[in-house]
Amino acid sequence: MILLQIILPAVFVFVVFVAGHFFVSSNGSGLYVAEINFDPETILDEPVEVDPMNIDPDTGLILPDKYNYLKIENVFSGKILGSDKLFSIEVALLTRQPTISSDLFISALYEMEVDLIAEITTVILEVSADQLLAYDGRENLSLAIRRHLNEYLVGKDYFPGITEVFITNFNVV
Repeated sequence: MILLQIILPAVFVFVVFVAGHFFVSSNGSGLYVAEINFDPETILDEPVEVDPMNIDPDTGLILPDKYNYLKIENVFSGKILGSDKLFSIEVALLTRQPTISSDLFISALYEMEVDLIAEITTVILEVSADQLLAYDGRENLSLAIRRHLNEYLVGKDYFPGITEVFITNFNVV
């Protein structure tokens, strides 16, 4: 009896799996890779200098890029310009660099988080309702924060490696 309780569901799953592959189109699933058009006539660029920190000591290969982020633990809040409404937003900073560089960059940002909070505050001092309520407005606000923080990092002689700023949460009351 126990054998029947195990085999019957297994056979059912197998039959449904096979039937699904025969009768259901698989155009909407799978791995999507852009077509690679290799033109042998093109001349390859000069090799770029690689930072020794980005080379794996075991294999000698260049480490792959890695996405890494820092969630700013401060909740930014204030009054919307020209309105009686209040807002609050939370921000995360993203970088995409080789593995070790990415980790070191995020840890450096973590050490200067208080300064980053002050710089973000200067950007969002005069937030309008359009910037918070419209998707394009939030996208432009994120872009303004990213540009400002990268300029700040350049001024402090750091690598401007913030590749994206995300508004992880926002509220308007």
